Amino acid sequence: MDVIPAIDLRGGKCVRLHQGDYSQETVFDDDPIAVLGRFEDAGATRVNIVDLDGAREGTRVNADVVGRMASVARIPLQVSGGIRDAGTAVSLVADGVARVVFGTAAVEAPEEVEAAIADLGTDSVVVGIDARDGIVATRGWTASTDVRALDMVRKMADMGVSRIQYTDINRDATLAHPNFEAAGELLDNTTCRILIAGGISSIDDLLKLNEMGIDGAVLGQAIYTGAIDLAEAVSAVRAQS
Repeated sequence: MDVIPAIDLRGGKCVRLHQGDYSQETVFDDDPIAVLGRFEDAGATRVNIVDLDGAREGTRVNADVVGRMASVARIPLQVSGGIRDAGTAVSLVADGVARVVFGTAAVEAPEEVEAAIADLGTDSVVVGIDARDGIVATRGWTASTDVRALDMVRKMADMGVSRIQYTDINRDATLAHPNFEAAGELLDNTTCRILIAGGISSIDDLLKLNEMGIDGAVLGQAIYTGAIDLAEAVSAVRAQS
């Protein structure tokens, strides 16, 4: 299982939002590239970058910052936020990004996800499913849908998606432990590889997710607050695997 630290960008800075609330922002660092370097030095094998402004606005607001990060990264990056069409995904990969994550577009324009898979291959395309009480939210978590997360997973799998990143919005940045029940339900109902985000608060949480067969665990708040030491987490998961 990949232990994947997150860098959430807003206004070019590294921030965290409480449960996706843009009015509850904490700035952790003014220099995302420096944060990336620290994560690399700690042994991370992949970093998750979210353009929060892009997710809400529908366009890549922090594209310059992401481009600079991709140009210096020593490990693979996966990027989300404002990726609403296959052309944008192709451009990101051309710039050095390993994986692109479709969120809103997977709900509103699934044909763009299909086109991206056709252009890039399934391993470069992830669908991010962000759910509040099991119901998918879009547009940087500011818009609600009537789509059940599990139904969305099945639809994406039928389209050829091979990797899903599931975020429990109610647990995001809360350190309240991940939604193990939802993770288990996803694993039981799809052959897609599953990444989990939201609520991870300890190395024990990571080890449990690893035992379940989760493909990757995305964590932010726990690292930034010191609840989890990234180097220790990477070593612990590696030792268990």
